Amino acid sequence: MTFAPLNVAAFLYIPKELRGAAVGLLALLRNEGGSVGTSIAQTIHERREQFHTLRLGENLDLLNPAVNSFLEQAQSYFLQLTGDAAAAKQMAVQLLENLRQQQASAFAYFDIFFVFAVLSAPLVALVFMMKRSVAQKGAHVAAE
Repeated sequence: MTFAPLNVAAFLYIPKELRGAAVGLLALLRNEGGSVGTSIAQTIHERREQFHTLRLGENLDLLNPAVNSFLEQAQSYFLQLTGDAAAAKQMAVQLLENLRQQQASAFAYFDIFFVFAVLSAPLVALVFMMKRSVAQKGAHVAAE
């Protein structure tokens, strides 16, 4: 949906003898941009996941009545499944840890979307500064 209009906008005012170089340059920039964007997203995700894991863990202690209630319910459920009280307690704590990691990962992805939305918003202004790329009637821009 975006590549075709971008290609037309990029190549319409390029002379025919330079279009081959322009195609290569656009492909290079598109690939490098994708690689850099993926690396930045992965770095942000890892750092923000660590942050959210710590923040979510601040209230997960045995003095919190909600944590105690959750652990008791999970422990009784796992006790019915396994019949081993020690294993049931360990499984309940692991379940709570898994939920914390899942929530931290979701928050980290929300942060990534927010960062890239903030970075993309100023780029919308650049669209209005571009030279209008309307092909002349009967012209074949991509068929050379």
